[in-house]
Amino acid sequence: MKNKVLTFVCCSFLFSAYLNAQEPLTTDQEKQLDKIGAMVKSDPSAASKELSELLKGKNKKNISLLVAVGNMYLENDKVDEAKTYLNQAMNIDSKSAPVAVLAGDIALANRDAGTACGYYEQAILFDSNCFDAYYKYAHAYIGVNPQLSLDMLLKLKKAHPEEISVDRELANVYYEMKNYSMAKASYDIFMHQGKPEGQDYVRYAMLLYLNKDYDKSLSMVQKGIELNGDNHLLKRLKMYNLYELKSYQEAIEAAADFFANKESHDYVYLDYLYRGRLYLAYKESDKALEQYQKALELDTDKEYPEVMKEVSDVYSDLKNYPEAIRLYKLYLDVLDSKAKVSDLFLLGRLYYMAACDPEYADNKVIYLTKADEIFAEVSQKIPDNYLGYFWRARTCTISDPETVEGLAKPYYEKALNILEEKGGSSNSLIIECESYLGYYYFVKKDYEQSKLYWNKILELDPENQTARQALEGLK
Repeated sequence: MKNKVLTFVCCSFLFSAYLNAQEPLTTDQEKQLDKIGAMVKSDPSAASKELSELLKGKNKKNISLLVAVGNMYLENDKVDEAKTYLNQAMNIDSKSAPVAVLAGDIALANRDAGTACGYYEQAILFDSNCFDAYYKYAHAYIGVNPQLSLDMLLKLKKAHPEEISVDRELANVYYEMKNYSMAKASYDIFMHQGKPEGQDYVRYAMLLYLNKDYDKSLSMVQKGIELNGDNHLLKRLKMYNLYELKSYQEAIEAAADFFANKESHDYVYLDYLYRGRLYLAYKESDKALEQYQKALELDTDKEYPEVMKEVSDVYSDLKNYPEAIRLYKLYLDVLDSKAKVSDLFLLGRLYYMAACDPEYADNKVIYLTKADEIFAEVSQKIPDNYLGYFWRARTCTISDPETVEGLAKPYYEKALNILEEKGGSSNSLIIECESYLGYYYFVKKDYEQSKLYWNKILELDPENQTARQALEGLK
């Protein structure tokens, strides 16, 4: 559950920007480009004139300058103009790595990832040390085909093991692939050998949290907060980690801080779920349910059915079985074909518990009927498992408390056969079956058969007082 929602909660990792190796511009050229770049949108005609002056003479064939101008236009969302300077650069040197990278960037701006990556591959062919091309290739494919991103970064890491920043980007790709253990391992290397920045502590803390290393995640959160005390994601992780570490009082305080400014930040269902759990830890059920309700409201598309199950469990603990049943049925409806037999069984048990509670006596027959139907279905789906038969027997004992009709007999017999055949079963389960059967035969005045079951109980539990008293009465 967590893993699915935290991909949304903690925004995707961003690729870092890297400068490829090319002939650097002069300081004067950089200043001129900055000046022209400031005019591109406000006064494009003036910018064009300034560029004409800049690209006179020998500068007409200055690849670095032409590429820089192309990038300037691209950064200002002027793709056609960027392409004009790309073509000029290509006419001068069609095998220049920086030119190929610019061509890839323009293709990417036109949302053509395949063509873009083709150009990035060309750039690497022209210059195997063109790190920018490796990273941009990986970035282009991360949301489309993360395996291709991974392959490219591994290739770069193999050729340049000293490039520690590659490990940070590898972590990003592994994260996208939901391989959190490998993402953490890659970030481990970067955090120990690289130069982490504020955002790195956020990313690393998240990966540690996803790998259930809550202590270390909290440590990274604290370091990140030292650099940026207002970071929303760090505050979120602080609350999560403190809850998982059972530091409930600190977690409550962290939650108050996290939720302090509702107008400035968006909150997700998991935030309210954790706050609900915290209130529940302090037995503040009303406050907990208020938070759980907010979590349910935020999951409008029912993308996280586990929330309904968790809230159902809370209502069950509070013995509000009608609400527990309602939410659990919604949970099963969302699961649909993905629902397991164990999920179905738990719904049956909720109906059984509702039937046992005097508060819901008016609907006792309805609850018993539903429980019996569900346990019957469970036994049909897993006929070699005792569970459906056993709980169907228990349900029947409520309908036939004096064992007059013996409604539970066939189900206790079936459950007992399965428990004895499989071996290693809990003695308490076997004793419950044998106790019912012993009493059933006593009611039917088949005393020899009754003695058989009470003696079998004593073989398992020689001190069982019920069996001893029953045998004493049968003498």
